[in-house]
Amino acid sequence: MKKLFVVLIIILGFNKANASLTDSIKVLDFKPYKINYPSSWRLKANCAANECTILAPGDTLTWPDTYTESINLTFNPLPSASYTVDKYTAFSIDYLPKVVKNFKVIEKKKLKSNVMRITYTGEKDTFQQTWRQYFYVKSSKVYIVTFSAESKKYNYYQPLIESFLNSFTLK
Repeated sequence: MKKLFVVLIIILGFNKANASLTDSIKVLDFKPYKINYPSSWRLKANCAANECTILAPGDTLTWPDTYTESINLTFNPLPSASYTVDKYTAFSIDYLPKVVKNFKVIEKKKLKSNVMRITYTGEKDTFQQTWRQYFYVKSSKVYIVTFSAESKKYNYYQPLIESFLNSFTLK
């Protein structure tokens, strides 16, 4: 009986997490950009164009669920108009080990002349995490879109969340 209960909890957990990513779509639309996100996710309080976090609902992929997966959006001015996405990526990869313990780059890929994607792992706030981060450089600003998940859940969430990350557009 206990085995049946555990199997049922696991199945419900996968279904709940999957439902949160395949439900209807909301659009976060600010003057400089817009992005789609699942309607079951919620905006963190005080969401603004220069800093906004979209929080996933709890899941039962692990028990207890103590980490909240999220998409974070921010933008910052660059030091000069000639600052490229390559320079910003190099700066970021140099900086991140200062705030992420055991920082390791998994992937670095230039998607367009002004867009870079990096995926990295490490430990922050006592959680082993994996991040997928996009840098968009436009008009002397860098727009950063970051998905973060517990590393043990990343492979589940990543293919489901990718379409939302790819929906990010600058205006």
